[in-house]
Amino acid sequence: MKEYVVVLAGGKGERFWPASRVTHPKQLIKLYSEQTMIRETIERTLPIVPLENTFVVTNAEIAELIAQSYPEISSANFIIEPVGKNTAPAICLAAANIVARFGDGVIYVLASDHFINPTNMFREALQVSSEIVKTKDRLVLMGIQPTRAETGYGYIHVGDKIAEYDGIRGYNVKAFKEKPSRVKAQEFYLSGDYLWNSGNFMFRAGKILEEAEKHIPQFAAEMKKYIANFETHEADKILKRAFKNVEGISIDYAIFEKSEDVAVLWGAFQWDDVGSWCALERVLAKDKFNNVTVGKSDNCLVETYDTTIYGDNEGLVVTLGVSDLVIVRMKDVVLVMNKTRVSGMRELVNSIKENPEWEKYL
Repeated sequence: MKEYVVVLAGGKGERFWPASRVTHPKQLIKLYSEQTMIRETIERTLPIVPLENTFVVTNAEIAELIAQSYPEISSANFIIEPVGKNTAPAICLAAANIVARFGDGVIYVLASDHFINPTNMFREALQVSSEIVKTKDRLVLMGIQPTRAETGYGYIHVGDKIAEYDGIRGYNVKAFKEKPSRVKAQEFYLSGDYLWNSGNFMFRAGKILEEAEKHIPQFAAEMKKYIANFETHEADKILKRAFKNVEGISIDYAIFEKSEDVAVLWGAFQWDDVGSWCALERVLAKDKFNNVTVGKSDNCLVETYDTTIYGDNEGLVVTLGVSDLVIVRMKDVVLVMNKTRVSGMRELVNSIKENPEWEKYL
């Protein structure tokens, strides 16, 4: 059974404004290396899955931007959502495309904007998940061994071990836990029986559609029609109708938390969803005062502590006597924010949207 990579790249990345814009979304930012985040994601898997078997799920506008920055991707490998409806419809659409084109296959569903290191350990874990899919026909989650009591991630309560290959273990899932309180997060972290839910998934394409029939039957029925009419003019109409009527829901809520065939892989590599500007201090080197600087600007930091600076153009950023800040210097926007306020980024962007004169900054 062939293996395919499906990269979910439909997000706007508003929490990384002003670096992430409508015309330059988060997937195309060079945040923690000299490559864009989506190129990092795809090239991470190229040693085990060739580019011709790699598909990108996104909307038409972002697909065009990705194609410009990553011209090696064939236009046939973009799977276009009529409208964004969260991960469950997006993933089922990708699976339907794999079934329609190739009959079936093992799919690695990956987020386009995560940090993972070392990459060889990640690839080994993917290959172990493939063995579990092929031998046990499970839906497999990539779990991550926690390194702190994190309240921003969902957790997976690990059950009995079901497989082990080359020291990498797979387990049954006892329960899914929502983003916990500080006390609960500490409890999960110390127990040793909980993993972070990384939002990366592995399964047989046909299997996820079978599960969709049980848990989101109306949408699954439309996907069946879509597959049957894949090479006809009807396919586009079916797809638009399916996405118009389906609820916007994550694959976790829609299928994984309800299915009886879910396993979780114990990932021991470094992982971060890079969900906000504060994530950079977890994945990049700090100076002796815990400052992180990234980008093209020069930085003169005087009596400055625990501050993250991102500059996308040449010039000098100077700070004096400050701490716990995020400073983002773009050509047309400068953002200065206390780290305690990063959770309010979306509300901040929404307030900017209210002023028509500021649309050019979005």
